[in-house]
Amino acid sequence: MKPPALLTVLLLAAFGGLLSAGPADELLQKGDRLDAQFKSAEAMAVFLEAEKLDPNNIEVLCRLAKTHDELMVDTASRDEQKRLAMAALEYAKRAAALNPNSAKAQLSMAITCGRLAPYLDNKAKITHSKLVKEHAEKALALEPSNSYAHHVLGAWNYEMASLNPVLRTLAKLVYGGLPSASFEEAETFLKRAVALSPNKVSHRIELGRTYAALHKKELAREEISKGLSLPDREKDDPNTKLRGKATLAKL
Repeated sequence: MKPPALLTVLLLAAFGGLLSAGPADELLQKGDRLDAQFKSAEAMAVFLEAEKLDPNNIEVLCRLAKTHDELMVDTASRDEQKRLAMAALEYAKRAAALNPNSAKAQLSMAITCGRLAPYLDNKAKITHSKLVKEHAEKALALEPSNSYAHHVLGAWNYEMASLNPVLRTLAKLVYGGLPSASFEEAETFLKRAVALSPNKVSHRIELGRTYAALHKKELAREEISKGLSLPDREKDDPNTKLRGKATLAKL
């Protein structure tokens, strides 16, 4: 079983190439090289060594959140996927607690909350969706040019606009009223993500899927086709492309 689509690619890419300094610097660079080769387990082992040297390094903690989420792609066990998602969220929490004004840490919180949500009961799922929005908005306020922050908010709007009646009722309770969310807002955020990072597979394909939800078929075909033509640069790009192909088949 593949991990759910919600935010599935974002943490796999959002924290690559971060600048760092200090005792863990060499290990971070080594781990980044492994991560770029999609060697998530090997990269995580290196980042764990870096954590021993510098346990309060936000760059290390965000990378550990990222690699735990990446490993979800490599297992078919739902229990193992949930364990990895929970571990990723704990690393993100540590990073955000160390520096609430770090856009990286706030975005890590948003993404890891989204990754864990599908493994929870309905009420907890909606509660985590609220956290996704809150932390993504904080990340965007801290770093308006971060394409992944725009993507997360686009994904949040898409998912909330797609809720079934049971989850919509729970959302009213958790949010204190049905939150304002729409495919139109998803389009706005994802268009901004594409404008900021036009060569990201996930941005293109998720925008295309949003166009499909809005019945803008030609635009959907155009964006998804562009996404499919891009090389795989993130670990979950192949899964993202499968979602794109499935959407195309329904148009």
